[in-house]
Amino acid sequence: MIFKKNKNFIAKYIFNQKTLALLGLIIIILISFPLIKNVRRNNKINQEIRELEKKITNLENRNLNFKNLISYLESNQFIEEQARLKLGLKKEGEDVTVIKNNLNPENNNLTASSSNIFNITGLTKEKLIEPANNPQKWLKHFFK
Repeated sequence: MIFKKNKNFIAKYIFNQKTLALLGLIIIILISFPLIKNVRRNNKINQEIRELEKKITNLENRNLNFKNLISYLESNQFIEEQARLKLGLKKEGEDVTVIKNNLNPENNNLTASSSNIFNITGLTKEKLIEPANNPQKWLKHFFK
């Protein structure tokens, strides 16, 4: 009889609404920790994927630009330009006319930047003038 009362008491205590609610809450909490961890990991992986896709598109654009540059450098137009600029050659039946630019530096900068698309050395024969530092300015002021 005592065992029966004890079993009845234990069954009543275990199947009580508050106990079951508490047990369910504990189970939900235990399940939610790994779930949250997986969600964070998935978000981090998705962010890395987006960054890598951006890098891929950037590298594809650079690759396309390099292919265009290579095709230009291998073209006859580039070879002719280099032959004209560096070697002073001309085609048969072609007349060469030299036009001197005025000394206005604004016009020179515009023509140099617009004609030099790929920044290839040898396309312009102009030397870059470096600004003088302060001691050079004083030497020039007093001795020249």
